[in-house]
Amino acid sequence: MKHVLAASQFDKKELLAIMAKAVEMEKIIKNGSSDLAKGKIMAALFYEPSTRTRLSFETAMLRLGGSIISETDVTFSSITKGEVLSDTAQIVGGYSDIIAIRSKNVGDAQTMADYAGVPVLNGGDGSAEHPTQALLDLYTISKHFNLEAGMNAVMVGDLKYGRTVHSLTQILRNFKNVNISFVAPAEMQVPDKYLETGDRKFNCLNDEILETADVIYDTRIQKERFEDASDYEKCKDSFIFTPENVGKMKDNAILMHPLPRVTEITQEVDKLPQAKYFEQAQNGVPIRMALIARALNLK
Repeated sequence: MKHVLAASQFDKKELLAIMAKAVEMEKIIKNGSSDLAKGKIMAALFYEPSTRTRLSFETAMLRLGGSIISETDVTFSSITKGEVLSDTAQIVGGYSDIIAIRSKNVGDAQTMADYAGVPVLNGGDGSAEHPTQALLDLYTISKHFNLEAGMNAVMVGDLKYGRTVHSLTQILRNFKNVNISFVAPAEMQVPDKYLETGDRKFNCLNDEILETADVIYDTRIQKERFEDASDYEKCKDSFIFTPENVGKMKDNAILMHPLPRVTEITQEVDKLPQAKYFEQAQNGVPIRMALIARALNLK
């Protein structure tokens, strides 16, 4: 089955095929909808708060002509009664043709895939991975840059717990001319397992980074991932993008963010040409349509 569980499962050939499929899906969106997934049901199990990921998954399935069943609050789930996830997987797999899951627990998507008997799409599992987000991030980048030509990508913010950064970093490794730098407070730097020779790490933003970056990928300092609240208070305002520093970026450079933002990008930045985070969020629908079509072998 064509699960989407981790960024590392993809090679360049498959990534480019998914990007091309997403272009086809944009044509369907422009036409309103299709009946490619008519008669198919997606179960959306969102055990962690979500707006963009959940709604874009559901929109994607509806655009393809399919139907949705959903569970959006773990407190109303049988898990609160002590049901193990493997049992939930077998039950929900019997009700649906495909499952999208988001969880606070690392490894839940894999468990779901092991027991459900239908394709599983990982919508984020704890602080580990968010592969479908990374794919829409790549799609956004591909609309502005030739992935084979080379670029400077900079990851900024919470790189320790930021699962979107972990997944996008792995995805970008498939393109050999992409240089990656990591900018974060020491407490929030990227785990060593995501580093490769040639990567650069910085503890603060500087003009050189802003002026030479093609892509800056900013992330929220995630309060909910901190075990010690005092560590969060020390880090939360470390990096804030304003019109002044975004103005130092190249005219064709892009500023991305997986959203939601809090204080790390001021609203005044939204009107600048480099701001692409709302476009990025919209790209979640065609990408997730492409992934659903891939998983269900829709033609």
